[in-house]
Amino acid sequence: MLFLLTGGYYVQHIPKFMQWMKYLSFMYYGFRLLLKVQYSGDQLYECESIGGCRTLQSSPSFDTVNLKGGLQEVWVLIAMALCFRFLAYFCLRRNIDVCNY
Repeated sequence: MLFLLTGGYYVQHIPKFMQWMKYLSFMYYGFRLLLKVQYSGDQLYECESIGGCRTLQSSPSFDTVNLKGGLQEVWVLIAMALCFRFLAYFCLRRNIDVCNY
């Protein structure tokens, strides 16, 4: 639940002492990848405002996410999946070895 909260989907302003946890959260990278797939930085919004049309990348909601690319998030998610699998395997393997003695 902590990774879900620090991932950036539900809570945008995370306390300073918990901000490092978002880099361990698969929700953080998944949410960023979802934004990159769904939107492009060249899309326009607020075209009826006084300042005219602005790009989506300049919006306050997307100021922390670069909407270009997405390959980095894919590689991080793959690496996290592999690491979690190996960690689970070694933990289960250790548990089986301990029980056999």
